[in-house]
Amino acid sequence: MSITKNCMIVNLSLGIWQGYRLDKNASKQVTDDAGADADAARVNKHLIPKESLKTIVFAAGQIRQHLYGKTLPWKDNGDRLLTRKLYAPFIEEHQRLVGEFHAAVDEFLGTTYPQAKMRAEFRMGSLFNSDDYPTPSELKHKFYVALDIDAVSEASDFRVALDKESVAQIRGDIETATTARLATAMRSVWERLAQTVGHFADKMASDGIFRDSTITNLEELVDLLPGLNITGDEQLTAIYEDLRKTLVGYDPKDLRKDPAVRSEAAAEAARIMDEMSGFMNAFGAAA
Repeated sequence: MSITKNCMIVNLSLGIWQGYRLDKNASKQVTDDAGADADAARVNKHLIPKESLKTIVFAAGQIRQHLYGKTLPWKDNGDRLLTRKLYAPFIEEHQRLVGEFHAAVDEFLGTTYPQAKMRAEFRMGSLFNSDDYPTPSELKHKFYVALDIDAVSEASDFRVALDKESVAQIRGDIETATTARLATAMRSVWERLAQTVGHFADKMASDGIFRDSTITNLEELVDLLPGLNITGDEQLTAIYEDLRKTLVGYDPKDLRKDPAVRSEAAAEAARIMDEMSGFMNAFGAAA
């Protein structure tokens, strides 16, 4: 797979007003009473109860979880790698989740925040200061979601006017960095797969209770594998085909009520984990 033609870089920016405000007077009182230096303690007020933001925080978590589940790590600055195969379903689901986030923000600004602000004087006691509370319109820009999409750069894109030796060195560094990032991205696929299949294997091998998500999480990851296989790893393709033929399609009810079916699933999962272990050791990922 050509990474520059079949992949893109996505970076998520997501902001939430936390409802904190430093109280300098209260901070001074605490340090004075303790006989401590002025920088020994800070009093940060929770202007509203934390639970007032829980719907927004949950919606934001869903957006991040979706991003991490459908993309691969790339740079330490938050850049993630998204394949062309997964772009359309990714954007569709991302936009739906962003809509839920904005709906939660609108509910907060229109109802929850005004109510919390009205109760604040009683809740905060002597810590209350009406100037701490922005208007809903002032708060609105504190909540945001932005997805930046960019192309994957190649070493040949570097065209700064330097001497040939310097340019060659920089292009070599870019190629080395790109190779290392690809290795990290693929390692994350193997590790995610090992964690999910391993969890399935452990649950099937025991007599304990398991959730339907043990099966659905595995099936969802298997569906994603072709799109996440950005290097065309033949070993990963072989594992994908094996998983699709052996572990995809089980009904949780059958696994719960039929010990023979559950034992069969456990054996297949253990076998695949053994095969994956060899591949991952060669790849440098932790099994």
